[in-house]
Amino acid sequence: MRRLAHLSDLHFGRTDPDVVEGLVTELNRDRPDLVVVSGDFTMRARTVEYEAARDFLARLDAPWIAVPGNHDISPFHLVQRFLRPFSRYRRYIAPRTQPTFLDDEIGIVCLNTARTWAPETDWSQGKIRRSQIARAEARLAAMPEHVFRIVVGHHPFMPPPWDEEARLVGRADLALAAFRRQGVGLTLAGHLHRHYARFAEVDAEGDTVDRGVMRGRRGRLLAVQAGSATSTRLRGSEPNAYNRIVIADGAATVTVRLWHGNGWRDAAATA
Repeated sequence: MRRLAHLSDLHFGRTDPDVVEGLVTELNRDRPDLVVVSGDFTMRARTVEYEAARDFLARLDAPWIAVPGNHDISPFHLVQRFLRPFSRYRRYIAPRTQPTFLDDEIGIVCLNTARTWAPETDWSQGKIRRSQIARAEARLAAMPEHVFRIVVGHHPFMPPPWDEEARLVGRADLALAAFRRQGVGLTLAGHLHRHYARFAEVDAEGDTVDRGVMRGRRGRLLAVQAGSATSTRLRGSEPNAYNRIVIADGAATVTVRLWHGNGWRDAAATA
C-alpha cells in the first residue's frame, strides 16, 4: 500500500497563512509516503514567492515530487521567460521539471505542461509536445508490469463535468491514448482550482465521480483534479482542498480533503 497527498495551485504570494499552517500540520500528522504537487507554486514567479514555496516544502516530513505550472514562469521578465523560463523553479524547487518516481508499488511520470509563449493572447494554457508524449510512454513502458502507474501534469487532461467544452492541455487526446496503452491508472493535475474526477473511458459505471471519493484501478484511467491547496484565489464556493490517495491491490482510492476554517475534513462528509 502507498499513501499519497496530491496538492496543486499553492500560489505563494497569494496564500492564506492559516491554511498553509493547517496543511503542514495535517500532512506531517498523516505522514503520506509521498507528496505530489502538480504546479503553480507561486503567483508571479518572484524570488520571494519561490523562497516561501521552498520553505513550505522544507517543513514537510514526507518526500515530494513536483512539476511547475504556468504561474511558475515570470510574466514580467521577458528575457528570463523566453531564455531561462524555469531557472528559478530549478533553483528553489527542484533541478528537474519532469521527474520520475519508482518503487516496488507505484511508478510516477511527470510532464511539464507549462508554455513560455503561445500564438494567442492567453499564455496560461498548457500543451504537451509529441516528443514529451513519446518519452513519457517510453518511461512508463520501462516500468515493471505490476506497479501502479501515475502521470502528473499541471493542466487538465479531462474537462470538468460542469463544462464539457473547457479547454484542456494541448494534445490531451494523444497523451491519454498513450497513457491507456501503458495501463496508467491515474492522472493528477490542477490549474482550474476545482476538484473533480472523470474516467477516460465510459462504461456502465459512468464517467464522472461524485461526493469527493473516487476509485480507479490499474488499466482504467481516472483523471483527477485538485483544488487550490493554499491560495486565496478560489473558484466559486469551493474552499481550499487537496487529495488524499491510497494505492492498494492495483486500485486507487482518492478522497478530497476540504479546509473548513480550522482544520481539514473529507468532502464526502460535507456533501
